[in-house]
Amino acid sequence: MGRKPIREQRRREILDALYRCLLRKPYCETSIKDIGSEAGINYAMLHYYFKNKEDILVCFIDRVYEHYQALFDREVLKFREKGLTRQQILRQAFHFVNTQITTDKKLQTVFVEIWEIAMYNPAVNARMKKIYTEWIRGVVNIMQGESSDQKKTNWLAMSLVGFHEGIGLFSVFFDLRKKDTLAMLETFQEKLLEML
Repeated sequence: MGRKPIREQRRREILDALYRCLLRKPYCETSIKDIGSEAGINYAMLHYYFKNKEDILVCFIDRVYEHYQALFDREVLKFREKGLTRQQILRQAFHFVNTQITTDKKLQTVFVEIWEIAMYNPAVNARMKKIYTEWIRGVVNIMQGESSDQKKTNWLAMSLVGFHEGIGLFSVFFDLRKKDTLAMLETFQEKLLEML
């Protein structure tokens, strides 16, 4: 029974090490030895915890998604328990995503790299599609009731997710200040709320 917590702790350490490595250099230049060294684990031992470097990356993507999804779900539940309207819930959900995800430069820097990998790696591509599909579905669930047109709601949710990802990308490439990025996001989101 004591082995499982140690195994999970080591896996987390390795995933955190990959994150730190990706902040310094591209995935294609990051070796399994680099990840092991960063994690303080002999690289040969990494194979005890993960099949290969791709497995580490896919598990990292899952972990990041699960972490932020759990935080987001808790926030939305709190807003619903307060009896907020759907529009108020959307506004609060936007604020959460804006401040916790889209304007997190380190997270966005790593995901720029992951988007590139997803273009050529079927396993990473499939994982990213699954995550974005779930994210869009979550936004649709919040937006439902604002519009009777399901197709419009789906498109708006997809547009919103795409906009956030694009602004995250731009914030990295143009080295935007957090306050400017937030202002851009909030202006767009207010227009979206008007459309609903």
